[in-house]
Amino acid sequence: MPPEEKAHLEALKQIADPPCDEAITDAFERGQGAAVNEALKGWSTNSQAIPDGIPTKLRDFLASTRQLPSWADQSLMAAGHRFARANAQQIAFAAVLDVTPERMRYPAAAAAIFGIEGPHDNKKGFAKALRAVGDMLHKDPYGPTGSGFVTPARVRMAHSAVRYLLHTEGGWDTTKWGAPLSQLDMLAEGNLFTSYLIDHLYKLGVHPTEQEAEHYFHECRVGGHLLGMSEDGMPSTLAAARKRATAVDTLHARVTPQSAKYVQATIEYFSSLVGPKEMTVAPATALVRYMVGDGDADAFNLARSTWDGVVPTAVKGFFTGTQAGGLPTPSAQMTQMATTMVQRAMNDGKKINLTMPLHLYGHR
Repeated sequence: MPPEEKAHLEALKQIADPPCDEAITDAFERGQGAAVNEALKGWSTNSQAIPDGIPTKLRDFLASTRQLPSWADQSLMAAGHRFARANAQQIAFAAVLDVTPERMRYPAAAAAIFGIEGPHDNKKGFAKALRAVGDMLHKDPYGPTGSGFVTPARVRMAHSAVRYLLHTEGGWDTTKWGAPLSQLDMLAEGNLFTSYLIDHLYKLGVHPTEQEAEHYFHECRVGGHLLGMSEDGMPSTLAAARKRATAVDTLHARVTPQSAKYVQATIEYFSSLVGPKEMTVAPATALVRYMVGDGDADAFNLARSTWDGVVPTAVKGFFTGTQAGGLPTPSAQMTQMATTMVQRAMNDGKKINLTMPLHLYGHR
């Protein structure tokens, strides 16, 4: 890694989301965290005005978030959105069973998640991430009925609340971790939802052209900006993003025992959405292993089973339309379970309230 790239990434580790952090700190220090959550309870679509009952500093911040960046290209965004909508099922599948566990490869971000959710209560965190994915797949995310401006703003508020609480209740070690949920953490997650996801779609029978991938990346980059990523964080092209993702992983990725346990607990939760764990954990684990690959699956200590041999054929067959009458019963059973699991996980995202946490895990 070139020294200048390493220095740039190390600098991102020390930066969070200053404008949002300042507004949320002001609200919490005024004792208005709960009041803000209540005031924003029904605020979900772009056509709705910013509700009354929130501090002026926060209102001003939210007003600043309701526009696209100057570099956003509407034609590229439209093309990227057509690709996303055409492959929504596969993107949702990858988001649930691939990106969600892969988020735990980054220890600093994982430490922040453990602080707010605890080591095993993983439902809310990934439901909020899937809410953002689902809102992006809306037919017109930046139109009046979409949530393309509101959802990112609310996610930023939740992240800023986590940062505030980690500092005030959690004794966050800035020397060890840098800023909580830093720009480097956001870049790592942005990479997962863009270059990583794009490059794993082939496992689901989707083979985007470089142009399609670039268009999808541009739309996601706009979303990253609205989520608070700095202009110099996510590169402007997919090729540069792939290169930076490699650098981020070299510097930042490391699976810890706690992360591995968390991923295993997440898979158990996925499994519980569709049936008894003794019947569903093994095939769900095989699905995750197939998506993330053996290297990361072994790092997460994911158990192997006979399902490992069924999954690749079943998943590819399902998404390429060759399953009808052609796959053995275990494959049909597994793909039905997988699609139900993804649908219910995505539905949890739709139902989740994007409120700010008011306390860390164990401090309620």
